[in-house]
Amino acid sequence: MILPKYWILNRLQTCRFCWTTIVMKKLDCFYHVSVVLCLVALVCSPTSRADDSWRRPFEPDEHTVVLYHFDEGVGNETHDALGDKSLTLRANKRGLWGRRKGFGATARFERKDDDPNLLVGPTNHDKLHLRSCTKAWTIEAWVKCAGAGGLDRGRTALNLCGTDDEGFSLPTGLRGGWSFGLHSKRGKGTIKDGITPWARCMGSPRGKDPNHDTSGILLPYVSGRFTGAEPAVISDNDWHHVAWQFRYRDQTHFFFVDGRLVRRVQLPITDENRIVVNDAVDVGVPFVVGGFPHSQDPPFNLNWGTLHGQIDELRISSVMRYPIAHRLAIIRQTLPAAGIHIPYSVKLGTDVARSDATWKIVKGLLPRGLMLDAADGRIHGTPTASGTSTFTIEARDVSKASDSHRFTITVVEGALVTESLPPAFVGVPYRARLNTQHLAAPLKWEIVKGKLPAGIELQASLRGTPRTEGWTPLAIKVTDANGESRQRDVVLKVLPKKLMDVKRDKRTIALFDWQGPDGKLIPDRMGEKSHTLTWTNMGGDRRVRWPGRKQRFPQFTGHGEHGFASAGKGPAKLDFKTCDQEWTLEVWIRRGGPLQAFGGSVRGKQNPFHYGHICGTYDKTKRGVWELYLSDTQSTDGSMAPGVHFFGTDPDQALNNLHPWHRPQGIVGNRTDAGIRDTEWHHVAWQYNYAEDLHQLFLDGRLIWKMHSPDGRKLVNNRKHDAQFSVSTSLTGYSRYGGGFNYLGHGNFFGQIGEIRISDVRRYGR
Repeated sequence: MILPKYWILNRLQTCRFCWTTIVMKKLDCFYHVSVVLCLVALVCSPTSRADDSWRRPFEPDEHTVVLYHFDEGVGNETHDALGDKSLTLRANKRGLWGRRKGFGATARFERKDDDPNLLVGPTNHDKLHLRSCTKAWTIEAWVKCAGAGGLDRGRTALNLCGTDDEGFSLPTGLRGGWSFGLHSKRGKGTIKDGITPWARCMGSPRGKDPNHDTSGILLPYVSGRFTGAEPAVISDNDWHHVAWQFRYRDQTHFFFVDGRLVRRVQLPITDENRIVVNDAVDVGVPFVVGGFPHSQDPPFNLNWGTLHGQIDELRISSVMRYPIAHRLAIIRQTLPAAGIHIPYSVKLGTDVARSDATWKIVKGLLPRGLMLDAADGRIHGTPTASGTSTFTIEARDVSKASDSHRFTITVVEGALVTESLPPAFVGVPYRARLNTQHLAAPLKWEIVKGKLPAGIELQASLRGTPRTEGWTPLAIKVTDANGESRQRDVVLKVLPKKLMDVKRDKRTIALFDWQGPDGKLIPDRMGEKSHTLTWTNMGGDRRVRWPGRKQRFPQFTGHGEHGFASAGKGPAKLDFKTCDQEWTLEVWIRRGGPLQAFGGSVRGKQNPFHYGHICGTYDKTKRGVWELYLSDTQSTDGSMAPGVHFFGTDPDQALNNLHPWHRPQGIVGNRTDAGIRDTEWHHVAWQYNYAEDLHQLFLDGRLIWKMHSPDGRKLVNNRKHDAQFSVSTSLTGYSRYGGGFNYLGHGNFFGQIGEIRISDVRRYGR
């Protein structure tokens, strides 16, 4: 075999060994010797690379999703090398260009105090959101940093590309993208101190929060996990190749500098929610190269994260392009749970595997009913008993290279997962899915206690159009193909349609319905400009759908970062100052669960959800007038009930804890009907009448609590203040796009908040 000279030169330059016997001037004389020696080096060297294509301009192939050569050299556009015109990048001001020997033109970026010259692509594009990368991805680029760095609060933070913006630019829409860049290894420092690849990946806020955000874990100075390969950092102003690879199978991120694997981070580490789930839709941040755009008003941290330097050869691929192991290594994947009497099959895998690898169990036992295929590493069979089995499996190839790893499989019993039902409305088509896990199809469903409301039938779901309102207790039973049965007690609430139709009319003082194209500015539908709600921080459009309501409503983590506040201070109408006889405040709410952010931990601890500010003007500075909240404090069964605080100017005018659990003497009907135990939508209303000095609380259209003149005090609405009206978080000061929000403080709401309406009449039964 005759190898080209340039190939030999390239390989020799990348080899660890010092080839002093080969005089490069006389390459022709030593040509055949060098071929042999180079081949030996490639086989024997533990750090040799199977693929050094990163050293040359990238060539598109079947795995290329997007490729920018930046070879235009002039103008304000750069194009996808595969010809997809929808991926064209455009300079937000003017294109800046550089040159690199052997590569041609490059994209150049300057850091300045004005809006930077970035390259901006399309918004919510499937390719740029990695949606076609269903098994793995590689994002890579050549980068040349200029200057000393350390400009970002002492850090060096450089965004190379991505579809997330750290909240700096999102004018509307949803955050839920990714970013890839360089960051100081220990958080602070100049380029001389070293910068290394960093990434962030966010999913949708639907379902679990904090929306799969892996940013903290993937920061180099947080997670560490450096491999020991050197150099692990960039500490000069030369050209360097950087890459971020990710594989779903084992939730592992791999970071490369100049072809060397320098960091490896496998998720989850401490929090099961912090994994990559690329499920975000309608993301409002465009794909950007070279930094972060800014559109906040007023802007802040204007040049934070902007690259000062050049980028060339930016490529996104749907595979992991570079080797992550130099010998046989079992992939450290988490094995899915199995169900009793349910067929099970999962295939193990290896990195740097030969096709002749064999597998065996060297310690422990598989769950009863499962076996390991020695030829292809597949665990399969039908489990016969529940329990958790831990075992060690070894893989070995004909070269005698081997690796072993400890795995765990849990065999669980089948379950009827559905714990509660979304509300139904009279005359409105209804459907509620009933969900199971680890039960064998086909499933048989039946009602074993209670009777379905007229118009509703049970198949694999509850469906139909209910004709009469009421709260109906039911016991639902499911039986699977193996005769396993599960049963669940639920309540199906059929509510009057008027509770769903929260719209403006002549008695409406203020209405926030959260609908429309803009999730950042939420107007009062009555037209009062000072009432317009704005983000308390850079949360983006967090409006999502949830069963039981067709509209999109914001979802809050309970951490206080994501909330809304009025533009104006001391809003008289929102303090019921124009309701001189009576009023109704009503809100749709959905409790998120017993732990904030679905059990996610923040700063190393979990945060139970005991108390949540729904809305009001009273804040942490003790300014304002009132607060509507949800609380389980003093609850006997852990359920949460709505309550109100209302304050006058003088201390003896304070009305604290107008709440069923604090004042049980006011409970109307069954105590159990006054609390919320599930995560479904509920309608809450507080009514007050001056003539009777009567407070009333309603839950899903039913009166649950009432009281005349609590503590012998008549409501006095005489307080003047400059507090904002806020939703979901009780503020610590004036808030606008990152102001005085109550981050990790007490009293933040966890879940969703729907329509908020204030009326100058009592709308519901006396």
